[in-house]
Amino acid sequence: MDNFMNRGHRFLGRIAVGAALASFGFVGLANADTDGIVLTSKVPVPAVSSAGLPGCTGFTPTSFSFDISWVDPFVRAYFLADRTHGGAANGDVMMIDLNSISINSPNTLNQGTTYLTPPAGDPFAGIRCDANAAFGGTTGAGRNEITGPNGLFTVNHAEVWVGDAPTFSGPIGQTNSAVDYKFDNCDSNVRVFDIASGKQTDHINVGGCFRTDEGAFDGDDQVALFANPSEQHIGFENFAHPFITLISTIPVPTGKHHKILKQIQFDGHHGTVLADGGIEQAVYSHKTGMFYVAVPGNSAAPNNGFVAVVDPRGDADDIRVVANFHVTNCSPNGAALGPDFELFLGCSAGPEQVIDIRNGHLIKVLTGTTGGCDEVAFNAGDDHFVGACTDSNADSSDNLDISDADRANFDHALDTFTKGAHSVTSDPVTVSDFVPATLVGPANPSAACGATPCVLIYSSTGGDDPSVFAQERAEDRKDRD
Repeated sequence: MDNFMNRGHRFLGRIAVGAALASFGFVGLANADTDGIVLTSKVPVPAVSSAGLPGCTGFTPTSFSFDISWVDPFVRAYFLADRTHGGAANGDVMMIDLNSISINSPNTLNQGTTYLTPPAGDPFAGIRCDANAAFGGTTGAGRNEITGPNGLFTVNHAEVWVGDAPTFSGPIGQTNSAVDYKFDNCDSNVRVFDIASGKQTDHINVGGCFRTDEGAFDGDDQVALFANPSEQHIGFENFAHPFITLISTIPVPTGKHHKILKQIQFDGHHGTVLADGGIEQAVYSHKTGMFYVAVPGNSAAPNNGFVAVVDPRGDADDIRVVANFHVTNCSPNGAALGPDFELFLGCSAGPEQVIDIRNGHLIKVLTGTTGGCDEVAFNAGDDHFVGACTDSNADSSDNLDISDADRANFDHALDTFTKGAHSVTSDPVTVSDFVPATLVGPANPSAACGATPCVLIYSSTGGDDPSVFAQERAEDRKDRD
């Protein structure tokens, strides 16, 4: 741990701590081609419990349930919200030391995997069952809205901040009515872990009756943003609509909680849009000083959506939504910043798009993509966007959409030959993209995880020219040598 932490921080001497990777402003030299990105390795995931969950008749969870992933290129670690490690009712944050694995090994060993675990008396929500369709549940399946851990990211290359679901003091009913949640403590929360020690250092109650999910970090103002995308009326809620919470990341003494700066309900008032379709991936731009939050289509326009612009600066009266960019023919789930002012949107409905964060103007519709996207990422190693999406493959598996960022252009889609590939993150140092996955597709089982779940690693074999980020990183290594 100390070795790879130190290696990462030596490089930090040339770049300000807390600067968002997507905001470095390096202009790549990419040319439109196939990028040479292929599956080069996979990290097996340790076996986990597959026992049925309490109160979920006939329900058996998959052997690997996960949510958002994140690479910190300076710490040299990959982080994943792993809901099944430690048993289906628990969950941890998986951390893979990127210096311990071989990116180009066909089946790399999992020697560098450790877990950030909450105290025994304060576990993550884990997987919960909920068949209440009126509240977003699905018969016979775990439900995201009351499950955790969920969204995560690193803060100042020293901490991991993680969204989690509320606790319940009794069983969850299955009558498809609000009374089913009478034991909901409405205490959805954010956990803070110290990377060096692996210990949880804070548990921040944000007051949601359903899960706290994705977010982003503003290193300029030391503010974290998290979204609660599934809030609704259950009779005793704190928020009847989805909301965001902005929290100070300035360190606090042991035993104290980080300060909640502002909570904004997306109810169609006070400059917000009605977000009854949820709130998804957020990013922070170092160039503009603003958060950009993907808001999928609402009940009035399910195939269109918005990007909410949030100003985190000042006191509670100053922190607010300052603009809403209307996005047509795209219900945005994923959002990733490119090398300049581009915002790449992964759409659940409609093709992927790139817009200008300064004014919301459409830069390009990436024809050739078909939607079904969740998380997206930007790889500064060779200036490409990647989206974790579904497609119409014969084996009903998922794919990665690869697009150039510098002059946005769709390149191609890579079949992951798996299901559940909704999470993706990128490492610019090795020019690699990481995709956690579960089931193998029948068309090409040798290309995916096989009999056990894994994290798939897709790497560039020499497609686009290296970005300035990659070139400077290479020079830094040469200087040390």
